[in-house]
Amino acid sequence: MKGLLVALQFLTSIPVKIKGKITDKDLAGSMAYFPLAGLLVGALLALSYNILVLVFPHAVVCAFIMIINVMLCGGLHIDGFIDTFDAIASGADRKRILEIMKEGRPGAVGMASVVLLFIAEYSLLVSLPGEAVAMSLIAMAVLSRTSFVISSAFYPYARETEGLGKKFAGRLAKKDIITALLTAVAVFSLIYRFKVFVFIPAACCVILAFNSYFFRKLGGVTGDTMGALGEIMEVAALALAVALI
Repeated sequence: MKGLLVALQFLTSIPVKIKGKITDKDLAGSMAYFPLAGLLVGALLALSYNILVLVFPHAVVCAFIMIINVMLCGGLHIDGFIDTFDAIASGADRKRILEIMKEGRPGAVGMASVVLLFIAEYSLLVSLPGEAVAMSLIAMAVLSRTSFVISSAFYPYARETEGLGKKFAGRLAKKDIITALLTAVAVFSLIYRFKVFVFIPAACCVILAFNSYFFRKLGGVTGDTMGALGEIMEVAALALAVALI
């Protein structure tokens, strides 16, 4: 139970009370519950949609859902998305790219990229039939958090100094990785059934392509790149939902 509470505290703005000190081991172990935390976030988004659609048109509710999603996550992943795209757009070497990410000052490219991200996300949500939105939101939230587990489990940390991502990257126990992945697969299977054999490989291709690029560019992943990937996987999940449903 503590692992789930730690995951919720780290990934969301939901007020969670945890007794005692949270250690780096607790943080790493909480990744076993990241997909479950995503399931809870997705369930809240789905519930919000089903309530709001009783009052407002589908297109309006989709905008509200995006706002609620940002509020639930506290904008943490969006910040990483902006920093990552600003850093890559600089065209600098590895050292400077990592410095730009650490500085965290929003630039023109990062801000433009996040606007395009929101446009893509909204367009996909509006394109979904009303009866498919709730399940798609759950899949979106679970896939986003699962991508953090995959990045941390299979890619090294790019920075030589301590950072937020280093508390996870390369520190996951095999049982935690297996627990997280099995939870995600179970959720996707319940939502997509036989179409899961398209959904999971397609999602894995996006994660592999993204992380492989940063492995070649930086020698690994960072907290910012993982946050950026989480945002991208939300859009990827919705795009797959539109294609499969």
